[in-house]
Amino acid sequence: MLSAKVIAAMVDGGPRRLSLPEHRQIELYTKRKSLDFDDPAPDETPYAQLAGLVRAFHTLETLLAARLFDGEPQTSWSFYTALPRDALGDKLASQLYRILRVAKLVLFHPGSKVVCEDGLVKITGVVGPTVMALELTPHGLALLESAVAFYALNQHSPYPAAYVEALLAEYFDEIVGEIKRYSDEGRSLYQFRRTRTYCRHFRLDCDNPKWSVEGDQVLIEIGPRYRDAARCPIDFFLVVDDALHIVPVEALDGGAIARAELPKWRARLGGAQALPAEFRARFSHPQPPINQPMV
Repeated sequence: MLSAKVIAAMVDGGPRRLSLPEHRQIELYTKRKSLDFDDPAPDETPYAQLAGLVRAFHTLETLLAARLFDGEPQTSWSFYTALPRDALGDKLASQLYRILRVAKLVLFHPGSKVVCEDGLVKITGVVGPTVMALELTPHGLALLESAVAFYALNQHSPYPAAYVEALLAEYFDEIVGEIKRYSDEGRSLYQFRRTRTYCRHFRLDCDNPKWSVEGDQVLIEIGPRYRDAARCPIDFFLVVDDALHIVPVEALDGGAIARAELPKWRARLGGAQALPAEFRARFSHPQPPINQPMV
């Protein structure tokens, strides 16, 4: 699909980024203690990341408009209010759009300002009659852009809608944690309750799981070394009833999933019922020579 390829090209850097550790603040206690730092540079404004927010806004708006509307609404607020909210993925996308909308409007509005202080990027201004504010950490900026990239790249991927929603919910939950102040026409952001938590930082692909049917459940055999779902967030590529399913380990209970739940995790494939060619590089099963050293 041409639009899917164009959207993927709009995502700066694509999905293949360096796998460096993330550093985010966590406050375990109410007592605050400040560390000592060198004096800041004259201008700490993260212009590249702010440009990334604007790029993410236009990517998401273009994607949603093409999928949901016949033509574009007159204003971005009417665009937002017209977005569907039936599925969890749609709800999450609407809130991402709402956050990015504040950044885009304020950044290009006369009289608005961006200030970096106390570890926060403060984007504030008055647009029309509305006070708009988005104050968040620099990592929050990266998470916003990353969430849109993830959403855009998976609109036409084989991953089930439930899988995309689960990981997008993780992004959104972390984004909200990085936002310290928010204001627009609707005041506060919506919150979503998660019944399970998923690892969005990295995933482990398994295309040869051992499984069996026990009653109304499918039981996947997981060795002791890989049973910690937080350390080993495995996606099982599972063919059941001649259909491929991509089941995240977090969806299992004791290594099992009800057969009635499997359709939720059925892969979204084309008429050929085959994974896209780019998935081939993920799975390698070389046969090592017997009694030969590794090379």
